[in-house]
Amino acid sequence: MEAHEVKYGTRVKVICKNVNTPPASLPVKQGDVIKILGIDGRYCKGKDAKGDIVYIAAWTEVKYV
Repeated sequence: MEAHEVKYGTRVKVICKNVNTPPASLPVKQGDVIKILGIDGRYCKGKDAKGDIVYIAAWTEVKYV
């Protein structure tokens, strides 16, 4: 499923090989687990395992953890 389809507050694992992130954003790699916090235009806002705020493209393929 795509990241924008996930209910807010849900933890997901990124399964996409090439993750698009906005410029000056922290990198997100395949296999990273993030908690989806909302959608912000073309990107979904999330929190990674370290508690850092990250952004991934709304069309990034993810799966439930």
